[in-house]
Amino acid sequence: MPTSTQNQSFKGGSFKGGRQNSPRPASADHEILFQNYFKSVGPRTYATQVKKAGNGNHYLVMTEGKRDEKTNEVRKTRLFVYSEDFVEFFKMLKGAAEFIKANPLPDHVRKQREKFWAKNPDAGQPKAAPTGKAAPPVATSTAQTRNAG
Repeated sequence: MPTSTQNQSFKGGSFKGGRQNSPRPASADHEILFQNYFKSVGPRTYATQVKKAGNGNHYLVMTEGKRDEKTNEVRKTRLFVYSEDFVEFFKMLKGAAEFIKANPLPDHVRKQREKFWAKNPDAGQPKAAPTGKAAPPVATSTAQTRNAG
C-alpha cells in the first residue's frame, strides 16, 4: 500500500500481518515543491508539503505536530501520499469535506467549544516558547521562488 503514516515519537517498525513493516520516511534532501501550515486554536499545528523524490515522483506529506504538556516536546505524526494515489485520495478527502459541510456541528457542541476556547485561549500552548527555531515558511513553491527574483 503506497500511502503510509509515521509517528515520529515511535522508534523502529511495527508488526503487521506477521511481518515487520518499517515505513520508509521521505529523505530530508528531497526537493520541497510546495509547503503550507497553520496553527490550530488548540495545541496542534498542521502542515503539508509536496516533495519531489529522487525518481521524479511527487508525494504529499501531511504532518500534525502536537506539544506534549509534560515534556514540552513536539510529537509529530506524518502521512505520506504518493502520486499514484492522488486522485483517489483527494476524492476521499473531498467527500469527507462535503460531509462535514453538509453536517456541521450541532449548535450546542459548537457553543461549548467556543466557550471553552474563550475561557482557555492558551490551552495546549507551550509554557515557554522554544528558542532558536524559526517558523516554517507559508505557502511557498519553487515556481513562486524562481519567478520572484
